Amino acid sequence: MEHSALVKKITCFIPENENLPEGFSQCSPQEVLTIIKTGYSALKIAKAELQEIGNEDVIQTVRRELDKNHEIVYESLKEKISKLERDLEIKTELYKTVLTNQEEKLENQLSRRLSAQQTVFDRIQSANNHEREQLQTEIIRLKEAQKSAIAEKAMGIVHRDLENMRTILSEKDKQNEQMKGVFERAIEKIDTITQKKSVVSIGKMGETQFKNIAESTFRDFEGFELVDVHSVGGQGDFHLKFGEFTVLADSKLYSHKVNSTSRDKIKRDLKKNEHIHFAWLVSMDTMIDKFDKAPFMFEWLSEKKCVCYVNHLLKYEEPGEMLRAVYYCCKILYGIISGNGDENLTEINKLKERELKIREIAQKMVKNSRERETLMTQFRTNFDKNDEYIREILDGETNKMAGECFGEVVKWWNENMVADAENTEKLKSNVLWNQYKKYLETENKENTLDANGFKNILCSFLHESKIVRPKTKGGALEIMGYKIKV
Repeated sequence: MEHSALVKKITCFIPENENLPEGFSQCSPQEVLTIIKTGYSALKIAKAELQEIGNEDVIQTVRRELDKNHEIVYESLKEKISKLERDLEIKTELYKTVLTNQEEKLENQLSRRLSAQQTVFDRIQSANNHEREQLQTEIIRLKEAQKSAIAEKAMGIVHRDLENMRTILSEKDKQNEQMKGVFERAIEKIDTITQKKSVVSIGKMGETQFKNIAESTFRDFEGFELVDVHSVGGQGDFHLKFGEFTVLADSKLYSHKVNSTSRDKIKRDLKKNEHIHFAWLVSMDTMIDKFDKAPFMFEWLSEKKCVCYVNHLLKYEEPGEMLRAVYYCCKILYGIISGNGDENLTEINKLKERELKIREIAQKMVKNSRERETLMTQFRTNFDKNDEYIREILDGETNKMAGECFGEVVKWWNENMVADAENTEKLKSNVLWNQYKKYLETENKENTLDANGFKNILCSFLHESKIVRPKTKGGALEIMGYKIKV
């Protein structure tokens, strides 16, 4: 509408067999006027200068002049169109860049808001858990107060048993954690030492470690000699020769339990060497399958031959003392099996009977332990259900309170606080809490929040670098980089 008020329409005639130049219809009104004036001026000049020239020459001269003017105007218009196209491309790219930055900014703001809300929820959930524990304690106290003397005594017994079971369960968990830590350290140690070496290299390392420990432990024993026979088939890794007897030893450096294959092999080697009465299967870092109930255990193959299984030797502070204990046990057994008469055989039989009884008692203890663990699992399930019921009660109120108060605190913060990176003075949360309460009174709004809830909400949307948490639960937060608007 603005253009139609500033221009007017004229009618021009051209020969029937001619057309307007290409691009003429794209010209603006100002450019059309320029073309008409320029062409008309050129025509007048041509007529004035060519009055004395023949008609044919005049026509040619005018035509050349018009063509030249047309080319000049065409190039000018083409240059303007090219410039406009470049400007349009630049503006388009600028718009895309601004749009992309705006989207990223909105996504970052949304991510920070969600993170802040999640933090508030986690902290409120923690407070609810603490309150739930207090409620459970209060419920138990009230129930106990309503019981009769006999019921109180019965409940006392039950609670003592429950506490004992909890203590046992706690100790069991600690043992599991310790075993897990030991296992992980063993894996890391093996990976660090071996660096994925071949099985042959690992075996050689275990032999070297056992050899060094044995030589250091028994070097002062009379008649001791360590013979390396690992290259001879059916002889084990070493023969430990003492004054009284000889021990066939085989060391294992595994990342897992020593299995039955290794146990069967050392049994065959011991039976093959008729002059040797004892064999030691020593696991350097792990346990030996089925013989892992004690640091070392014995298995009799016959009345004259016995295998001793030593578990994770390197885990002990003094592995040499463990080998020394095994040696003295073997020495006592050798004195028994090397004697004559029925008295020694009777003592061996007594030892075997005692071992069977101990094994039977141990099996009963294992069974009892499994039953206890089953009972503990049932108790855990019961406690988890109670936790779930209490969470259902508290979740609704918690979410409602957090939703109402969070927005109000953030609104007050944005209206009354300003960021100031140069400000070194720390603001106390209790001062801000008093300011917030005055704000609520001014706005005639009900305060459903306490000081701790106010601190939790501040922590949820302020960056960790801007706050210093108190050492005690009732202490005040210290906030840096902000000041109160004047």
